[in-house]
This record gives sequence, C-alpha cells and structure tokens, in this order.
Amino acid sequence: MQKRLASSFVLASALVGALVTPSFADGDTFKSACFFPFRLAGCGVGTVVGVPLGAAKDSVKGGQKAAKAVAKTLGNEDGDFQMLVGYLVGGPVGVVGGAGYGSVDGMVHGFKSGYDKPFSKEAFTFKDE
Repeated sequence: MQKRLASSFVLASALVGALVTPSFADGDTFKSACFFPFRLAGCGVGTVVGVPLGAAKDSVKGGQKAAKAVAKTLGNEDGDFQMLVGYLVGGPVGVVGGAGYGSVDGMVHGFKSGYDKPFSKEAFTFKDE
C-alpha cells in the first residue's frame, strides 16, 4: 500500500513539474544561458585591462590631491615653494595611495562593465567624472 502511495506521489509530482516546464521554454532564458560564457570572458578581460588603467588614472589624481593638501597645510595652496614641497613630500604618498585605490576601482569597473557589455568600449575605458 505504501509503495503505491509513494509511486503515485512521485508520478503526481512529475506531472505537476511537467505542467510548469513550458513556461520556462522562452528563448530569452536559453539566450541568457548561452551568452553567460561570453559575459564571463568579458568580465575577465575587462578586469585585466581595468586594473592597470585604474591604477594609472588614480595614481596621477592621488599625487595631485596630496601635493595640494600639503601645500594648503603649509599656508598657500598656489605658492610655488609650497607646491614644490607638496610634490616632493605628498606626491609619492598620493601616487601610492591612488594606485591602490585605482586598482580596486578598475577591477570593479572592469568586472561590472565587462558583464553588462562584454568587449565593448565601456569595458576598456573610464569615463571622466
């Protein structure tokens, strides 16, 4: 008796599952599944390209901001002597910090844009903020 009940339950579950299956048969799901390896490769390439681009871009910005901050601390943000000391003292610190920040920023940007629009121009460049 229990075997018949169990087999009837399994058969009923299979039939209910089969009734739901046609709703998943649209082309969009299949297209999305086939497009996934392409998106994954786009993420990888976007990340590999984005890390050095982000490090280079943000290291320059970080050096300039740190030099200005040191010059402002010395009293005159636009003074020649203050800017010279700012670039000598604060510049290297800003370059290293900016490169670290830019590496992470480039990795995130490359991963996101590489997944959304794989191998597009947006995946390989940064927009100016």
